[in-house]
Amino acid sequence: MSIVTSASRPLDAGSIGGPEIWRVIDDIEFCHWDRWLLRLSIAEPHGMESIEATFRQRRGAQGIGAGSDAEPMLAQIADLNHRLARLKRTAIGVLDAEEVASDWLLKKAWKRVWHDGPHQKTCAMMETPRRRLERRALRGYWSEFPVSPGDFEGDLQRHVGPGGYIDYRMVGVVARMLASEVSVLAAMSAEPGRLALFRAAMTVVIEAMDHADDSLAELADAFATFEDAYLQLARRFLAHEVVLRDLLELTIWEDYGLVRDVEGFLRGLPEHHGDFAIRHLARIIAELRAADLGSQLTKAVELRAVVLASADAFPPEEDGDHQPG
Repeated sequence: MSIVTSASRPLDAGSIGGPEIWRVIDDIEFCHWDRWLLRLSIAEPHGMESIEATFRQRRGAQGIGAGSDAEPMLAQIADLNHRLARLKRTAIGVLDAEEVASDWLLKKAWKRVWHDGPHQKTCAMMETPRRRLERRALRGYWSEFPVSPGDFEGDLQRHVGPGGYIDYRMVGVVARMLASEVSVLAAMSAEPGRLALFRAAMTVVIEAMDHADDSLAELADAFATFEDAYLQLARRFLAHEVVLRDLLELTIWEDYGLVRDVEGFLRGLPEHHGDFAIRHLARIIAELRAADLGSQLTKAVELRAVVLASADAFPPEEDGDHQPG
């Protein structure tokens, strides 16, 4: 007969998923994922830093596939550290004495953190830096355009569908329907509207690639057409800084190799806009480095090198930029 000691006594009913609120201190909430991380950190040689380092190693091994648990856990650790800093407390200052001494809680924390993975996610786990920055790159600046690309997205999206798989035999049909719709809408739109239209089409194609077999590169060819038309228009809208900011971030986050001509576009920037690109890329690089997003960081550094290499040969300022407003 086993004897239940205070260290082995269960501290909850065992039906906890993780995101549920566990404790509130000075109006700051902590969930059960926090509880497990805090208890585990006490047993680790370097506390929370050890856990974070292990998940960074896991992320390198797992990549960014849907099965990866590393990035959600790293996001939760960052959020937990932020809340601890606000309270000016350590793990022992948040756990009570029984939790600190509990072998039962340590075993549960070990199982949940290292083996089960975050199947039930907190808001922090769902809003990882990768998701937040990618979402910003795809649509985050649209409201600042002279005409929002969102005004055209619905008309274009209906030709692609809500996300079901597109077989390679149907991709060509989808690409042609999308190109036809863009052509019709472009003929009906003034320049600011066409700028928005082609920008919306680029995002629609990028997201379609997530669920399409584009073995024959038919969607990729459609993207190239939209990109070419967009870049020609974008040169005339550089006075709207959002256009360049949006283009830089879209290029950094586009992962299918669809973007072809942006480097040439950057080499042809007038000096004032080249300076802006360098400043904005510096901010992006700092952001990506802080989030440890290596692939996107490499792209951002490469784009900065392109602009810097062109700095001594910037063409004279153009008089034809559309002015904001």
